[in-house]
Amino acid sequence: MEPRSAAARAAVFGYFGINGTALALWVAHVPDIKRDLDLSPLQLGAALLVVAGGALVAMQVAGRLIDRVGSAAVTRISGVLLPLTLVGPAFAPSLMWLAVALALLGAANGLMDVSMNAQAVEVERLYERPIMSAFHAVFSVGGVVGAGLGALLLSLDVSREVSLPVAAVLLVVAAATTGGRLLGKAESADAEDDTEPGAAGRLPLLATLLGCVAFSSMVVEGAAADWGGVHLQETVDADTGVSALAYAAFAVAMTTGRALGDRVVARYGSVSVVRWGGATAVAGLALVVWSGSLVPILLGWLLAGAGVATVVPQIFTAAGNLSSDQSGAALARAATLGYFGFLAGPPLVGWLADLTDLSTALLIPLLLAVTVAFSGPLVRRATATGTVPAQPAAARDAGGLSSAGHHANEPSGEK
Repeated sequence: MEPRSAAARAAVFGYFGINGTALALWVAHVPDIKRDLDLSPLQLGAALLVVAGGALVAMQVAGRLIDRVGSAAVTRISGVLLPLTLVGPAFAPSLMWLAVALALLGAANGLMDVSMNAQAVEVERLYERPIMSAFHAVFSVGGVVGAGLGALLLSLDVSREVSLPVAAVLLVVAAATTGGRLLGKAESADAEDDTEPGAAGRLPLLATLLGCVAFSSMVVEGAAADWGGVHLQETVDADTGVSALAYAAFAVAMTTGRALGDRVVARYGSVSVVRWGGATAVAGLALVVWSGSLVPILLGWLLAGAGVATVVPQIFTAAGNLSSDQSGAALARAATLGYFGFLAGPPLVGWLADLTDLSTALLIPLLLAVTVAFSGPLVRRATATGTVPAQPAAARDAGGLSSAGHHANEPSGEK
């Protein structure tokens, strides 16, 4: 099974990279589209909201499809659909057609997001050790590649009517040539033999609670992306170039944390990683909120990024392993709540900032990071009731699962 699992892992890496690249290419062209269609900020905001709505609806459909036909089939289809949806925004002649195109883009991304994470969970079972964080690191790298490529093409005055269709074709070819190495439904079922079945038609409450942890973590991500630079401008009067360093520090720390995260999880267990990751994010956000100086604020965003880096990958792993017959739906629930946190968090921060000030408003992600730090028991319970990768001796010595079986017999063991 080792060559097969290695091939499947490489394929999942490919899909995470394709997803990150495609989304970043679209984001890079948002200012260009706004200018050419003469959209007001309100109109652009409404169009971007359509992306979110399409994704949230499709995530629910994705869970049911995965449980019915398998994650590989849904990943292959959505991996082709997402790049193709880049063509619509490139040629949209009006706000109405842009909204239609973005609804399709959001839906394709929602399908792909859940299905590729479900496939990653299945591949991780074969490896019997943590590998989920690395997939999310590749997504981040894909985002950097897509953003850089988009910026380069725009600087060369290559029109989006040319660049986005060409990129779509290349990404479709990459997805089509990668899909054959994904784990089929039968192979995935073999890896799920020890997973406990869920109650028919009803998801475990634990899936929703894990989703709430993902929500909290991704509120921190959304706040860093949308408000980190603005906070620097308001707090230390930073110019545009310096203010961009806030999210840069966060993103670099998060990508690095995800690249190293699997080794950390293997050594200390996912419960400890979530617990101390949340605590690190709390410390970082405390610096952001209360320091009032440039260097401590940048250090704070760096710590916050490192803290939340591996939280969502561990939550997705736990949700995807809750039950054999509803693993897709459970993962969809966690992913939907997490994605909603990324979307809803920044407006919530903005609303409170309007009533008070931005530093006070950033207490919202700080308090949610506190809940992440105390969510270890949820991850412990999930790993005790579902199928999880076996841990090396170092992780077991730190309180991890016994290697004698795929799941712990006692709820006190950490992943």
